[in-house]
This record gives sequence, C-alpha cells and structure tokens, in this order.
Amino acid sequence: MSSNDTNINLTLAFVLNNAAVDDQGHALQNPSVSVVQANIVNRIKQSTYAKDFALVWGPSIYLDPGTKGDTAGYTANVTAVFKDPSGDLRVVTSGTNGSSDYDVDEEDNDIAQTGASALISGAPSDASISKGAMAGAQAIIQSTSSGASLVSYLQGQTSSGGKVVMVGHSLGGALASVLALYLKEQLPSATLSCFTFAGPTAGNQQFADYFDQTMAGASTRIVNSKDTVPQAWNPTSIQTILTIYEPDIATPDKIKNGINNNMLVLDFLNYQQPTAGAQTLTGAVNTSIIENKDTDFDKQAAYQHVNAYLSLLGLKDGDVWLPPNS
Repeated sequence: MSSNDTNINLTLAFVLNNAAVDDQGHALQNPSVSVVQANIVNRIKQSTYAKDFALVWGPSIYLDPGTKGDTAGYTANVTAVFKDPSGDLRVVTSGTNGSSDYDVDEEDNDIAQTGASALISGAPSDASISKGAMAGAQAIIQSTSSGASLVSYLQGQTSSGGKVVMVGHSLGGALASVLALYLKEQLPSATLSCFTFAGPTAGNQQFADYFDQTMAGASTRIVNSKDTVPQAWNPTSIQTILTIYEPDIATPDKIKNGINNNMLVLDFLNYQQPTAGAQTLTGAVNTSIIENKDTDFDKQAAYQHVNAYLSLLGLKDGDVWLPPNS
C-alpha cells in the first residue's frame, strides 16, 4: 500500500481506539451506539486522510462484562466497517481501553494458549493463539450492528468480489491478525489483506508461520522500534524492554523483574510475530517529555505506542483526532 493508504489506516485505527472517549478525553461508561457512532463519523470527517470514507457497518460495541474488576460497562472492543470512494472495505477494530480491566487483564494479558483451529478451521493443529486474542476475536465475530453480524454483512458485500482490509493498532493489531485469517475463510470471493500497527504477538511460531503462508503479499505490519508493546510476548524481543530507553530512562525494576521472572513461561509458549510485510520504523527517545520522575518510563512508553507513529509516518497535529493532552 502507498504512504497515503498507511496514513488512512492509522487514522481509522486511532479513531476506533478513541470512539468511546468524549471530546474532553474521558472514557465513556455504558456509551450508547449512537454516541459512539457520532464520535466516529465526526472525527473521520475532520481527519486529513480518511474524510472521504463512509461508515457502513457498526459500530459494534462489546462492553466490559465486569468479570475482571469493577469496570463493567467500559468498551472492551469497538469494531466498524468503512467504505472508500472506490468501494473497497476496511474493517477496523479498536486497541486496548485502559479503563477496562477486562480489556487489560483478559484480552491483553491472558497469554495462556488455545488452539487456533477452534476459530480458523484451516490452521494447523499445533498453531495456538492467546486465550485473550481468542476471547476478543469471538466477541467481535458474535457482535451485530442493525441485526447483521460482521461476517454476514461482509459476505453480502463481497459475494461478487471486492477488497477487504483488516486494520488495527495495538490489541487491535493482534486481533486483526486473527480476524484476517478467519475472514479469509469466510469470504472466499473477496481479496483480503491485513494492515496492523504496534501489534503484540497473537500466537505461537506455528500460528505465525501459518499467517505468513496464508497472507503472503497481503500483509503490512508496522512497528516503532521504541514501542514496548510489539516486543511482547516473544521471549527474545521482550528482553529489549530491559534497556529500551537507556541511557535516557532506566527501565523500572518492577518491569525488569516481571520479564526476568517469566522467561521460562515465555520460552515454553514461544510467541512469535509473523514476518510477512513487517516494517520497523526507527524510533528515538523523546527527551522533551523526560521530567526525571518515576513516571518517565510509563510516559515514554505511552508516547512511543501512540504519538510516535504519527510523527514517524509524517502525520501532523490535527490530521487525526486524539484525546486532549495525549
């Protein structure tokens, strides 16, 4: 895809990430579909790169069920389909909502594995994905908009062919990798591709190999070298977090200990990133936000996971809506 397509996809991903956030930057609890839909439509229209895209399905909203804490009602997943002026479709699903304990504890951090073939029939028997990715993908597949599931809508739109791009940032990137393989089986007449930013690993080596084989020539995976999220949960890459911002910022002992104490588990699970279409952007520590405080590492990590992608890809302030002070 062109750089313009890259910026379109990043815009759509960031709009979905913040679809359940009000204009003041507050996460919405139990938001109505109409409010989330209005946020999406208005912010797409105001964007530089995606203003000609139409929202044609969704948003479907999966709310935190309250099983992992006291954050019931915050959005765990928001998914929507957009159509560009040529008629191509882009399916976009949101990244992590930090206000949802379910999103963080279940979909992000439940890295115990389950067989991918329970969802993707063609996957090898030894291909596994995280239970969190499975839970997120199933929630999206089972959700509806105006009575139509995502799959039934897309099948109706692509019965005679057409292009479908699966897009996501962060957790949305991991889920997009799973959903792309699922949708490829469900949409035999469509030309399907996958475009992700900042995605953590979704599955083991066998899953990554199957993704590379199935999505060869139809995948783009963009990561910032200073972003900690894509380094998880591979046992080799996660160790880069130990020194990722040094000498400017030391990695906190809590994070170092968490990594070192779990290496045996990570070695056993053998999470791997697919390599098809992988692109690494060379990031740099943003020294302007260092305050010599205990919060410097977390603040830098947040910047590298979101704002850095805008600057590395040439987007300017105002090209896509982000919450104030983000």
